[in-house]
Amino acid sequence: MDEFSTVEVILVDNEDLVRRGFRLALGEAPDITVIADTRVGEAALRTVELRRPQVVLVDAECEFIQQLARPARASAAGITPGIIVLTSIGLDSHLFGSLKAGASGFLLKGSSQEELTSAVRAVARGAAFICPTMTRRLIDRFEILPPPHERSHAAALAALSGRERQVLWGIAMGRSNQEIALDLHVSPATVKSHVSRILAKLKLPNRMHAALMAQRSGLVQSPRPPGPPGRPAAAVRRAW
Repeated sequence: MDEFSTVEVILVDNEDLVRRGFRLALGEAPDITVIADTRVGEAALRTVELRRPQVVLVDAECEFIQQLARPARASAAGITPGIIVLTSIGLDSHLFGSLKAGASGFLLKGSSQEELTSAVRAVARGAAFICPTMTRRLIDRFEILPPPHERSHAAALAALSGRERQVLWGIAMGRSNQEIALDLHVSPATVKSHVSRILAKLKLPNRMHAALMAQRSGLVQSPRPPGPPGRPAAAVRRAW
């Protein structure tokens, strides 16, 4: 998503009034367009597959979120839509289950209009967004998780190309696709393609999981990204 583009959104919720309310709220943002709204089910999956939105706002069980996140829903460029879960259930299990299923955002239905539009813009850029009331729970959960074996991380990261490792470093540092593209002097579409390949190679559902793996593998211990094989370190520093 560049500075002047419009984010196309599809709303998926079984309540007509809920869909209408979110359509009105998002309609006030000049850079966000709701292109369709539908109930949860096969019709929703077909609509997403046909319309290829950048973001899907959905209130559904984790199994349906997994279906939305499948590669079959990807665009011709291999990019799946960013999924934001909108729910009235503020349970840890629903938060963690949604993220594991492939969601990149999590909002409670009582979230403000500003949080809603910020989440849509962030996820459209390839970033993640979790409402502040749930962020602390995610951090607490992350802190008590046992560290995975470093050897398995090293083996997984070894499958990435030098450029993909640079993109992964940017993800772990919290950079958006647009920011990574500027840093690497490539287009945002190129970065999106790298992100898709990274997630496929690491067998991860979304960039949030990729960031956690990069953090735990020690990839971000250096203030500079890893350079591609054969590229001088000084050249990498100049690029960032």
